[in-house]
Amino acid sequence: MISCRAPGKLFVAGEYAVVEPGHRAVLVAVDRYATATVTATDGDTVLASDLEGGSSLRCSRVTGDQAGVAASAESAPTNSATAALAAEAVVPRAPASAGHPGSFVSATGSVPATFSYLFAAASVLDRLVLERGITPRPYRLDVTADLGDADGRKFGLGSSAAVTVAAVTALGEFYELGLSSMDRYRLAMLATVTVHPRASGGDVAASTWGGWLAYSSPDRARVAEAAEADGVDAALRLPWPGLSVRPLPTPTTLELHIGWTGIPASTPALVAGLGAPLDRAEFLVRSDACVERLAAAVDADDPVAIRTEIDCARELLLGLDAAERLGVMTERLAALCHVAAEVGAAAKPSGAGGGDCGIALLEHGRADAVAALTDGWEAAGIRKLPLRIHPSEGVRA
Repeated sequence: MISCRAPGKLFVAGEYAVVEPGHRAVLVAVDRYATATVTATDGDTVLASDLEGGSSLRCSRVTGDQAGVAASAESAPTNSATAALAAEAVVPRAPASAGHPGSFVSATGSVPATFSYLFAAASVLDRLVLERGITPRPYRLDVTADLGDADGRKFGLGSSAAVTVAAVTALGEFYELGLSSMDRYRLAMLATVTVHPRASGGDVAASTWGGWLAYSSPDRARVAEAAEADGVDAALRLPWPGLSVRPLPTPTTLELHIGWTGIPASTPALVAGLGAPLDRAEFLVRSDACVERLAAAVDADDPVAIRTEIDCARELLLGLDAAERLGVMTERLAALCHVAAEVGAAAKPSGAGGGDCGIALLEHGRADAVAALTDGWEAAGIRKLPLRIHPSEGVRA
């Protein structure tokens, strides 16, 4: 049995710019996790998840012109709305040849939405295993996560990315592939873009490397085309235009405080509201400059400069929100920022906005200010989450 975990994430700055290839963001990994456990089995491969009420997906191999994996939910998700959704995982595949063990695909061409990222991760790893001449083995892959509250509501900490990275890492160890951190990130990204082609991958990077991270996104369309044309193994070695990953030191002069609005938000839906990149050219330039200054301030552990750039990032988000009417700044997120400002903290929405979380950065040792922040947030219906930074130590449990 092999167990690996991957942390959740929060965007610190650059969350809307990084959607465009080559643009920048700063993120931080936090100590809530998705854990993937792989156990060798006889018979069919089974993917199991405790998300959305818990269910499992049974998979088997088919050859020739058959439709693919015979997939059946052994226990339906308790959330009927989720059960009704489906997301097709379209993973690039080489044509089957004589002696080919068969393809890992869905019998219907789709899988339940609950399993879209997990199935995509298993499919990409399956392709890599076949390309490396390794005989696939049946397994049971169980995924658990503590990235939401007791009622199952997500905090917006990147559960899909954490699940994908944890699954990729566990399966990589199961097959003894010797994957580097960059390999794991790339495999998780190849899986992610089959489900959400516009995903920046910042959450995937944070779940892979942990800690504070400066990141710029690859050209996902070109990456997917490379995997389609040359294979997954080749895509691990080819250049990924636009991609940059640089771990940052954790600031020692400031504490990161996270407030949860209690209102879920859909990142794909909010990102879908963005106009063409040319319409946001000035925003992209200003956001990248802000993120670069923030990364430099974090490198220098300069609390004044860090707070200044957090305020800058918030104002840029507000300007984008006003111009494109995205719905980033909700009433509770505005209250979160207002309360933080009153106690001397720099604050902003984290991620796509529209709900989920906001962050505030406050100097260490200001117990009275922390108490006032907590009380003010509570009065505004905002729950302070007891999260800490997950250090840059990989994803092994």
